[in-house]
Amino acid sequence: MQALSRNLWDNDRVKNALSKLMIVPESVTNARLYKRRLWTVNLSALVLVVMTVVAAVLPAPYVVESPGPSLNVLGEYEGKDIVSVENRDGAASEGELRMTTVSVQGSPGYDIPLAGVMSAWFDRDRSIMPVEALYPDDTDAEDNSLMNTVEMNGSQQEAIAAALAKQGISYSTTTIVAGVRSDGAAADRLEPGDVVLMVNGQQVTDVASAGEAIGRTPRGQKVNVTVRREGEEKSFALTPRYEGERALVGIVLSRGFEFPVKVNFALDGIGGPSAGMIFALAIYDEMTPGDLTGGKKIAGTGTIDEQGTVGPIGGIRQKMIGARSDGAEYFLAPSANCDEVTGHIPEGLQVVKIDTLSDAINSVEQIASTGSIKGLPTCG
Repeated sequence: MQALSRNLWDNDRVKNALSKLMIVPESVTNARLYKRRLWTVNLSALVLVVMTVVAAVLPAPYVVESPGPSLNVLGEYEGKDIVSVENRDGAASEGELRMTTVSVQGSPGYDIPLAGVMSAWFDRDRSIMPVEALYPDDTDAEDNSLMNTVEMNGSQQEAIAAALAKQGISYSTTTIVAGVRSDGAAADRLEPGDVVLMVNGQQVTDVASAGEAIGRTPRGQKVNVTVRREGEEKSFALTPRYEGERALVGIVLSRGFEFPVKVNFALDGIGGPSAGMIFALAIYDEMTPGDLTGGKKIAGTGTIDEQGTVGPIGGIRQKMIGARSDGAEYFLAPSANCDEVTGHIPEGLQVVKIDTLSDAINSVEQIASTGSIKGLPTCG
């Protein structure tokens, strides 16, 4: 019997069967589980690191709008009055008229990292939109910079016109060089602010006539432009480039004005047309007796034209946040932006909607005298 048992035990098949039934010690099992979990954790960490690095450097075709700084246009910028009217000693203001801005990340050729877009997604104070929503497909960085400058300069001129018209002061209109591309034929020849008098011997009557005269210049010929600069006439012969049969010299033309008063603006690095309304208020304040603000801190935004019509702008949610952060208690918003204002007004900020410069002046006068917007139109 004992011999039989030994023979059974020595049998290879029996050994294999029994080995499969043997219980593995608990310590061995735990060690294996630990190693498996450690490997999983390490792999997850590695994937996270890779994803973070990729997100940090991978460009995304979006722009992110964030609240930008606001500036009191009745005050100074880098030691100079932001808005000043020559030979007018307006009363010093105790209050503020704050222009508002939006900080924009991303533009054609300057994509922001995906991580920046993802971060903005979870921030209620910021907005995300495709690049093409702000910039046309055929523009580059210089085009964008040039147009921002042109729009800012244009808004300042329209603001002067609106403020003068409100006071019954007349002025004349012209066609001006609003911007010059650094790689165009007009670079280092024409300057922003030049009044265009003639193109190829043809008297300029408006922006359209000047643009058409330049555009139809035949190949092989120069574009001859006569301008007035600081009271002196100057003529230039420019060699154009062509898009199809249209001649281009790298300038932006716009409607200009000749005013009986000199208004100076001291502001750099900010572009776009949205400060037009607040500029017009500041000019009106400079040219009229007393302190328009009554010591109140008022911010606002909106384009303006020479008739005093206030138009819509972008990024008003961010502008309200920036204004409130800088201490503004009241905000003037274009009526056309009310759908973006409603439900997004920062705590402590009172918003009045306006359609014209007259609306803005009346609103500021009431706020100055009563500290209340009761009876004024709002977006709510």
